[in-house]
Amino acid sequence: MHTKEWYNKKEISELYPISSSTYKKRIKNIDSSKTKFTSSKTGSPTRLIHHSILDELFRRRRRLSSKEFEHTIKWVRNHHWNFIGNIVPVSSTIEDIKNKMRFLFEELKSLQMEKNQIILFYTIEMNPNDNCYHAHFLIDCAKDMLVLGDIKDKLAIICEPNSKNESRIHLEEYDMKFGKDGAIYSSKEERYFYEILG
Repeated sequence: MHTKEWYNKKEISELYPISSSTYKKRIKNIDSSKTKFTSSKTGSPTRLIHHSILDELFRRRRRLSSKEFEHTIKWVRNHHWNFIGNIVPVSSTIEDIKNKMRFLFEELKSLQMEKNQIILFYTIEMNPNDNCYHAHFLIDCAKDMLVLGDIKDKLAIICEPNSKNESRIHLEEYDMKFGKDGAIYSSKEERYFYEILG
């Protein structure tokens, strides 16, 4: 969610997982009405870019390399996701949840037509009412490869079903109404552990 109108290079690199050279490449042919310069203390003027074109310029689908681990949260927040959900298994530890999410990933991979069509990001958080843990997750897959029912079937293997009193499995399509908010919520940094699979 952009809260201001103009952003400088430092602010942009805090929002998007990009290197200095990527930044330079992307702004080469920028529309002049969407950029301006202000004087700076260091001498050379500071370039500012209008918030309306930030996503178009700097949001991207490519995967992160293992060297870019520190960019994981920024990448997750700018990635395009197909599904969002969470599971609250009965009395799970952090290790249990890791194993469940890795198992889910392997199960979903068995549905793919070609290799590397699925990305699963998950975070582990402590339950508010006990000392057990639950997971929030985001799934990206090749177009129309997975449907809600396929994923729900796999989630049913790793988590108890919903009951009248408790919601244990939540899953929905990640549509435009979420914007980046669903990804931001799913990647809150105070969580205990996070991992990208795929």
